[in-house]
Amino acid sequence: MTNTADTFEKWTDDIEKARVALGVYGMSVAVVHKNKIVYAQGFGKRNDTDPFIPETVSQIGSMTKAFTAVAVGELVAEGKAKWDVPVSEYLPEFQLKDPRLTAEINFVDLLAHRTGLPRRDLDWIRRSASRMELIRLLKYVEPEAPLRTECLYNNFMYAVAGEAASRIAGTSYEEVVLSKVLRPLEMKDSGFSLGEMVTIHPNHALPYISKSLEDAQEGKAVRSPLDPIPPAQAPAGDIYSNVIDMAKWCKAIMHEGRLDDKQVLHKETVSKVTTAWNLMTRSPDDLDFSLTAYGLGWEIQHYKGHLSWRHAGGTFGYRSNMALFPQEDLAVVILTNNIHNGLSDVIANYFADSILNLPTTKDWLTDVAMTATKRAYDFMGSEDPAFTEFFFPTQVKDKSASRPLKDFAGEYTEPFGPELTISLDTTNQKDGDGKGDSLFFKLTIWEGTLEHYHYDSFRIRIHDGVLHTNMLLNFIAGDDGSIHQCRILRGDGSFMYTKKDSTDTSALSKEE
Repeated sequence: MTNTADTFEKWTDDIEKARVALGVYGMSVAVVHKNKIVYAQGFGKRNDTDPFIPETVSQIGSMTKAFTAVAVGELVAEGKAKWDVPVSEYLPEFQLKDPRLTAEINFVDLLAHRTGLPRRDLDWIRRSASRMELIRLLKYVEPEAPLRTECLYNNFMYAVAGEAASRIAGTSYEEVVLSKVLRPLEMKDSGFSLGEMVTIHPNHALPYISKSLEDAQEGKAVRSPLDPIPPAQAPAGDIYSNVIDMAKWCKAIMHEGRLDDKQVLHKETVSKVTTAWNLMTRSPDDLDFSLTAYGLGWEIQHYKGHLSWRHAGGTFGYRSNMALFPQEDLAVVILTNNIHNGLSDVIANYFADSILNLPTTKDWLTDVAMTATKRAYDFMGSEDPAFTEFFFPTQVKDKSASRPLKDFAGEYTEPFGPELTISLDTTNQKDGDGKGDSLFFKLTIWEGTLEHYHYDSFRIRIHDGVLHTNMLLNFIAGDDGSIHQCRILRGDGSFMYTKKDSTDTSALSKEE
């Protein structure tokens, strides 16, 4: 690559045009090549008035996972832990429903998403329970696949790994990562928690959201509420940083733990985390890419024949991505302050094509990024069942509930998930005959009116600007004829809740 002013100007012009067209409120990009930062630029705004610059700190979301994995690796390299020892030996509170799984699952299984346990993020969004409480409740989660057979992405397993690392080191998880990774790399503007980020770093990005792509393109965006990562899940996504600090991280990973001619991470740690441990895709979805595998906190694939280590990050209001091409000593990091954008996932491919002189197969910044961005906004605002109810059974029209709505009211619990409250709203009732009644739900911070779907099934809609999901509730009677259970069907699975005052254990799944 020829580092000319014309090249840098073209990059900046291309990215700014894409940012405006895609409605990205603010962002920063850094490019590392041949062990140097060759490009670092900010675009748009970090808040209502100030520019987003390379030094602006932002949440990095799931890119945190790579830091957690490296921190564990450093403990292993120091002889304090072993990769292949069951994690329950370090953290006895980690107990699963099947004791055979408990006796086998090790750090590699946790960090490579190969435990077979399902992803149940919706159950822990905005819950303040401790990490240990989450870990103790994992014994109620049913596996979806046998151990080491599938890639089932799971934030909770990183919570387990982080807590085990804490137990081994005799300090907090956050201090383990700070002492083993962030401080040695001199990532002075990086740390943990959204609250800390906005409190101690004046130059921080605030999250923004637009109602539609058209609004975003016109700069019509509103501040999203600050929505911290639940403390229990910090090891999966709670780090904040800026692209300057992240460039140091990329350099160290690409150079086997060395930064500025100093060995700051153990070479064997970097080798371990960037080894493919779990196949993610059975076939490439794009001819520019190979199969994708998961390492330990890294997605591993080839782009146009060039090895890359990647990971994205997304929290409520922030989106990020990093891509490292170790054989070419090239890395790209992007941080943004709105989640509905397709730019963050493709910008590394744009730079790889430009810097490595690869054949141009797609217009990454316009066509590909625009398609992804439109899809994100379509999903956010859609009432189309193809987006939100693809897992629902076919609706049977004109099939009313089997009983008065008041019979469904009550509190329902499930060992791992949050409590579900169904209450009767009689505001619009006439003549005391139950006509005009409706059911009202409360599930953690969400609440609203249940919509009848068919028979004893009701729809829940959760559309809060960032989270967009529909669920189907099917109420189930026991042998005594009264409602005893409620099955919640949603995109990540089906879960059975039991009515608190129920004494009949014979209720079976009798969904229509």
